[in-house]
Amino acid sequence: MAGGQIAMRWSLHGPLATVSTACASSADAIGLACWMIERGRADAMLAGGSDSALTRLTYHSQAQYGMLRTVEDPARASMPFDAHRPGIVEGEGSAMVLLERADAARARGAFIYGYVRGYAAVAEAYHPSSPQPDGTFEERAMSEALADAGIAPDDVDAILAHGTGTPVGDTAEIRAINRLFARQDREAVAVTSVKGHVGHSGGAANATALLAGLYSLEQQALVPTAGTTELDPEVRFRVPLRGQPLPLRLDTFVVNGFGFGGQDSCLVISRSA
Repeated sequence: MAGGQIAMRWSLHGPLATVSTACASSADAIGLACWMIERGRADAMLAGGSDSALTRLTYHSQAQYGMLRTVEDPARASMPFDAHRPGIVEGEGSAMVLLERADAARARGAFIYGYVRGYAAVAEAYHPSSPQPDGTFEERAMSEALADAGIAPDDVDAILAHGTGTPVGDTAEIRAINRLFARQDREAVAVTSVKGHVGHSGGAANATALLAGLYSLEQQALVPTAGTTELDPEVRFRVPLRGQPLPLRLDTFVVNGFGFGGQDSCLVISRSA
């Protein structure tokens, strides 16, 4: 009903869809909206995600899957890519963006925060909750999104990672990023996750990360990973640690969304078209 209520409030009569692909939902919603605009089905679309699922059932389900454990220090509750990461912290929230054709935005004098350059989604078909440990299909989702954008891995300045802070989930993403963005003659790609700040907001997580990325574009500094102090030894990329944004010449970034059921989705965003 979230999409329906927005449409009724503002008398919107274009395409209306609710995407439910677990933690990749808002990336898929934004990708689907972009496809509709590209194909002339709509001039502009609101897209994003909203989630509120803090229930006893979800807590016990996640505990059974080994996604969390009790910690006494709140500052160490969510530590994406940390060597001692304990698991996820549930978050609730919503994040939305207005998408439209670039020529239409310019014609009405809109401030353009960024351009969606590419999108891809891949099914892992591996396990209901765990990614394939070597990150093969997460790498494929990122690679296909870059191909859709027509850019190479070396053109990416930063990654807004899925980065849940779970031992298994982060390991697969670390390995995927290490392979795809390996660099010999230039500085390593910068990677962050906002889940240390706001928790894991499920279907809203990717849209929340997108907003953090757009703010990073404006500030030319990548938001830090709150809670993270000691990087996993497998990490081969730069991570701005707790409380320290990373000054960065930032033009293009990637947003990852890797959900239950093996739904791997990725968006590519740039400052210019």
